[in-house]
Amino acid sequence: MAEWLQRIPGGMQISFDMLEGEVLTEKLGVETWVYSFSVSSLPLTPAERFNMLFRERSKWEWKDLQPYIRDLKVPGLSSEGLLLKYTRRSQPTLDADPVFSSR
Repeated sequence: MAEWLQRIPGGMQISFDMLEGEVLTEKLGVETWVYSFSVSSLPLTPAERFNMLFRERSKWEWKDLQPYIRDLKVPGLSSEGLLLKYTRRSQPTLDADPVFSSR
């Protein structure tokens, strides 16, 4: 983050939200690791796309998964329909965000 901040013009605010669909982040202790994972490099067919996504991570939170499926267009299926078809939704606790894994 510090290196990124040094490379942008003064006064600009940075956020990982700006990189949605281009990078994945992973918290390891106090550090956040960032690595390239661009939606443009993923297959266009839903089955292949979900297969690739679940090879990258076995479980996804909605906020992380959404940028990688929002461009999928299947006649008669919404994003929620795609999730029902290709994922399993679980919620570890009542107050936790849902997690999606491979069906």
